Amino acid sequence: MLERSLTVDVLKVVAAQFIVWHHFSAYGPMADTMSLVWPNFVNWLYEDARLAVQVFLVVGGYLAGQSVISKPIEQPLILIVRRYLRLAPFYVLALTLITFAVTMSHTIIHSDWLPTAPTWWQFLAHALLVHDLFGFEALSSGAWYVAIDFQLYALLMLLCHALQNSNHRRLSMGVALLCIASVWQFNRDKSLDIWALYFFGAYGLGILAAWAKRSSTDAAVFWLTTVLTIGALFFEFRSRLCLAVITAVWLVIKPKGMVHWTPMKRVLHRLSNSAYVLFLTHFGVIVLFSDMWNKSHFYDPDTAFALTGFAWLCCVGVGLFLHEKAEVPIHHWVAQKTKPWFSRAVR
Repeated sequence: MLERSLTVDVLKVVAAQFIVWHHFSAYGPMADTMSLVWPNFVNWLYEDARLAVQVFLVVGGYLAGQSVISKPIEQPLILIVRRYLRLAPFYVLALTLITFAVTMSHTIIHSDWLPTAPTWWQFLAHALLVHDLFGFEALSSGAWYVAIDFQLYALLMLLCHALQNSNHRRLSMGVALLCIASVWQFNRDKSLDIWALYFFGAYGLGILAAWAKRSSTDAAVFWLTTVLTIGALFFEFRSRLCLAVITAVWLVIKPKGMVHWTPMKRVLHRLSNSAYVLFLTHFGVIVLFSDMWNKSHFYDPDTAFALTGFAWLCCVGVGLFLHEKAEVPIHHWVAQKTKPWFSRAVR
């Protein structure tokens, strides 16, 4: 289990950095300056680095699958509410900070990528994770993923409640069928990318990967689903699904083993734990550095690259700091305050 946790840590940390660099290439004037000298590099960050989201989807499914691997889901709504309370408090705090940064930068940055000042309804829709469903403009680059992650988890809990039985075969087959339906049909319709079904192919592969070593039947279900997913790629190739398949297969075939927790591996573990905060807050750092760039009137591509690298390190540092000083305390406080309510609800 320790080796598998290290593998997940590495996947999350690497994927998070690719996402941050993708957003540096998509937003802000520094990317435009860098592209004068390194157009292929900036274009690769913009077009391909964003595929790292698929790693998060697979890993998210893998961890969710592990959490329900050996227990019946008798009260799915309680688990869904708990998941919301796990995601939403810091998410709302991050949106508040980013909105403040955006408001302060509007006089300097005049670009389409900068969100407009939000209305109260828009902010409420974000807080409830339904902003995309109601057509509101996103307040941050990571807002859509939080909403999709919540949808996917809720869908899994409902599937577990409806299909789980003593031998788990019906549940495994249900997840596999929905996964196959996603890759063959739903994932091919871009208009569905605000719904969990669009992303369930990657998420479902992660779930099945978590269950694959539980029994020979679960392993067979995983490999059959993988083969059918590859078949869907031959029918209509999607690089995002190709990466999802590779990630899921690696999680299954990676051998277990004991891990000696060296200082470097402990750093990886901390970076992995802070990936959610990094995902939510780095857009605000991009806004602030873009504001600084415009005020400074820099035009040199080397300076743009150096400042982007420094901004990236600041994103990582802010993520670590806010994870330990804000997200963890907020989570503990919310868990403590809601514990009596959940205790009464499960009786």
